[in-house]
Amino acid sequence: MQMLFERNIQLLFFQDHIAFWTNKVDADFHQHHYIQLTLAIGSTFFVEVDGREFTTSGVLIDSKKQHRLQGTNGWQLYLLVSPESVFGESLKNKIKTNKGFMLLDSDEIQSPEYILDITSWKDREHYDLLLSNLKKTLGIAVVDTDSRLDSRIQQALDFISDHTIEEINLRQISKYVHLSESRLSHLFKEEMGISLTGYLLHEKLKRAFLLIFGGKSLTESALEAGFNSSSHFTRSAREKLGMTPSAIKK
Repeated sequence: MQMLFERNIQLLFFQDHIAFWTNKVDADFHQHHYIQLTLAIGSTFFVEVDGREFTTSGVLIDSKKQHRLQGTNGWQLYLLVSPESVFGESLKNKIKTNKGFMLLDSDEIQSPEYILDITSWKDREHYDLLLSNLKKTLGIAVVDTDSRLDSRIQQALDFISDHTIEEINLRQISKYVHLSESRLSHLFKEEMGISLTGYLLHEKLKRAFLLIFGGKSLTESALEAGFNSSSHFTRSAREKLGMTPSAIKK
């Protein structure tokens, strides 16, 4: 887990999703590749999907689904989940019969087991508890994340960590861990809960945001993370996450 903190927004990066909580979201109609789960923290927010308007405490919105959202003065928690991950596939199964979105039960969402002190969420244990409770409410299996990874997948992760993303491709990684490309792809998804290609792009976005929050310029961050240019980074962030780097840093 990687955490980034600004005055009005805090971001956490995981292998299959990005979580952030903020009190400044006011998003016009847009869509993005990642599945969105939004949860109000002790309040409500406004959302419009398919021409229908709702005031709610929680909503789940499918990938590529047009929507707009306005927060209140309260805080909201956002989960942007890769649809190539096991978590994302589980969420898509929940909403495929609900025309691409579903409202979450207000009574369950606002129960004490979910509403934790915002300052305590910097602690991984508290966030894991919240995520586990959310998955249970949605009827999604809670996977044991403490199980030991296959040694070859750990080698692949170490290889990715030691190289810039632009230097890495499936062929290089499979050669390094002595697996065929097809076997590596299958084993990576099985062990990590996300496809290898999805993980690489997610990692590239994470590295770029870490550099930005570390004080580097948009262009420096984009190039060092493996994007061709700052505009390439901005397009990728908008397409995948529905937000631009400059908007996050405002």
